[in-house]
Amino acid sequence: MAEYHRVILANGLRLLIAPLPHLHSAEVTCFVGVGVRNEPAALAGVSHFLEHMVFRGNRNYPSGPLVEQAFERLGGSVNAATDAETTSFDVNIHPDYVAESIGLFADLLIEPLFLGMETEREIVLEEALADFNEHGDDICLDNRIAKLMWGEHPLGLPVIGFPETIRKLSVDDLRSWHRQYYRPNNTVISIAGPVEIDKVQAAVEQSFSFWEAGEHAALQLFSPDYVAEGPRCCWVKDSGSQVVLQMAWRTNGSLAPTSIGMRVLRRILGDGGASRLMQRLREETGLTYSVDASLEEYAECGCFSIDLATEPDKLLAAVKIVVEEMEKIRELVPSAELQRAVQMGLHRLYFSRDNVSELSVRYGWGEMSRDMHTLYDDTVAWRQVTPQLVQRAALSCLRPQRCCFACVGPWREQDRLAVEAVLSEYALRYDSSRLIGC
Repeated sequence: MAEYHRVILANGLRLLIAPLPHLHSAEVTCFVGVGVRNEPAALAGVSHFLEHMVFRGNRNYPSGPLVEQAFERLGGSVNAATDAETTSFDVNIHPDYVAESIGLFADLLIEPLFLGMETEREIVLEEALADFNEHGDDICLDNRIAKLMWGEHPLGLPVIGFPETIRKLSVDDLRSWHRQYYRPNNTVISIAGPVEIDKVQAAVEQSFSFWEAGEHAALQLFSPDYVAEGPRCCWVKDSGSQVVLQMAWRTNGSLAPTSIGMRVLRRILGDGGASRLMQRLREETGLTYSVDASLEEYAECGCFSIDLATEPDKLLAAVKIVVEEMEKIRELVPSAELQRAVQMGLHRLYFSRDNVSELSVRYGWGEMSRDMHTLYDDTVAWRQVTPQLVQRAALSCLRPQRCCFACVGPWREQDRLAVEAVLSEYALRYDSSRLIGC
């Protein structure tokens, strides 16, 4: 039996419906194909600002509170997020009100009034300024790593934008951005829960069929020519009792054969208390309270990252252990350890069958990115994982030439020099790549 039903309206809007009659809530997610990857530097943050502004009111609900109250009457609070490639809007509601929620999303996406822009600008600025300290330094590790990893490519821009670009955006900029990208042929609606396919399809056609299609710019592909080889480093002074650091490596993307191997490596290295980095950095040495590994991939590229916080005195020791583990992971993973990671991955897939939010995002994002991974697809992929497949992913992606390092906090100059020496040696053990500072 198919996991979802797919419909394309005459205007190009794509609809994914996952009927789950055994559950008791429904999730409606709308993806618009626009994010920071579409933005020129002068308009950095425009997609995120527009995401805020559509909540300021529309023809049927001409104020923010009225928009929020309309969704709350259906059982849930509407949420939104902007990332590199999409702007998404979602709500978890009582299944009896799916048709009404679809109408509310049509009001939200198609006919915003762009009211209260100056008030919203102050709100967005407050959000953006949380990434800066009292000296005006950007202390967000994700922002720092993005700039190191992606260089002048739009992926190097912060999703929220810069304070200076946020201050300059005009209502005409937002209207133009909306006209270009908020189009039915650039939109996916994904619905999961105890719903009837015919009724959902009829509701979407009633609310969205009059929306006119339009042209929108394609994404700018990433090429390694945008950046020099690494390791590349960035150090930012900030007050506090700890330093926070992130090490990241550029991956080959979700369409590459290494993608499943990178997902397995994330679990082995930094997912849970039994992971390698948690064992080494917390249980054996007490160098940190927690360490996490993350993986974010696009079609042709991606980022594998490790985040932790520690005392300044422990910084060098922590970095040495991370580098040691990244070198060890190039070896074949022992069978028992690999099986634990695979089993965890399969369990997570199984649990997601009861999570309407996860399923709505899975199918909607898969359709929007044209890289669909059904539960069945991923189950097959995880069951076919071998030590050799994981090793190939590590050898291809987790190389010092692709490594970026950022540290924020009260670090000391002697520790900076020592850490950079460790990273230089890490690179020289592979080839003559030089360390590049920022």
